[in-house]
Amino acid sequence: MKYLYQAGKPTGKKFILLHGTGGDETSLIDLARLLDADSTILSLRGQVKEDGMNRFFRRNGLNQFDFVSLEKETDQLLKEITRISAEKDIDLAEWILVGYSNGANIAAHLLLERQTSLTQGIFFHPMSLGVHTKVFDLSDKKVWASYGGRRDQIVSETSFKDLADAFDKRGAALTIADTNGGHQLLMEEVQSAEAWLKE
Repeated sequence: MKYLYQAGKPTGKKFILLHGTGGDETSLIDLARLLDADSTILSLRGQVKEDGMNRFFRRNGLNQFDFVSLEKETDQLLKEITRISAEKDIDLAEWILVGYSNGANIAAHLLLERQTSLTQGIFFHPMSLGVHTKVFDLSDKKVWASYGGRRDQIVSETSFKDLADAFDKRGAALTIADTNGGHQLLMEEVQSAEAWLKE
């Protein structure tokens, strides 16, 4: 799995960056620096291609997900994160998952469907993938998620609510930022996530 690693200052946050459809391991670097200029960064590239664009799992059309691919790629992602963390001598619990769109979706799925020491996530415009098979407690998880409101043509209100409910019902500490700004990343939500990190 192709990735980019940049060591930050010891006092900085540690971010795992997961890009949206068509992005790569460089796409969210500037975002990470806005969230914390001193951060350590592990940014991964999705292994799946869709019309030449990088993704973290396959789909068969807009919001029509390939669940075999989803589970396979989630396992591979966790395996790679675990391997690199051991190599860099970073405890899994120190990382904060930061994902946008497709990257946010697989990151949220990982926290919901895999028992892992990863505990924090910042998810820009995530949605429910319709897979809620696990019931283990998530009270050790802390999640910030943004929703673009009715102007978001990709993430429906129902889909976002389903995802939020999945975290909430299992005890995760959930913070929601509703921007009504559509599916694109806005500075106001970046600032909201930054403030959440400082709490």
